[in-house]
Amino acid sequence: MISTAVATLALAASSLIPATHTTAPHTSAKAPLPTCKGPTCNGLTPEEGGCADNADTLDSRTLGSARVELRYKAACRAAWVRVHGPVGTIGTVANTANPQNTYETRIDRGSDAHSRMVNDMDLKAAACMTVPGAGTVCTDWK
Repeated sequence: MISTAVATLALAASSLIPATHTTAPHTSAKAPLPTCKGPTCNGLTPEEGGCADNADTLDSRTLGSARVELRYKAACRAAWVRVHGPVGTIGTVANTANPQNTYETRIDRGSDAHSRMVNDMDLKAAACMTVPGAGTVCTDWK
């Protein structure tokens, strides 16, 4: 059923205490470089592939208070589904190369989950979400 749905993710400073020293400017840590690209990302989690940081949401849909997002990292050329919703919500991602070859995630506790990645190099991907008692909704192919 899911595969069918895929086809049809201050601290305030006190002014009373004078500064007694200076510190070096803050530098942010760089995001890890991806360890995969396109086909080599297929089946990895976004964290395993170094693709989770600074990823983009290409498309999203809501169903009641639940949301599905089609996530994408350009440096990885890979896509995955992220779902926000009640326990039991299922998210599925597929690509146009083989829409029946999907990766699925389920919210077992908490309110969000993400799937493994699909190759999105020169392909398109879509994500679907099934919410218990509410139905199924899918993103466009992007």
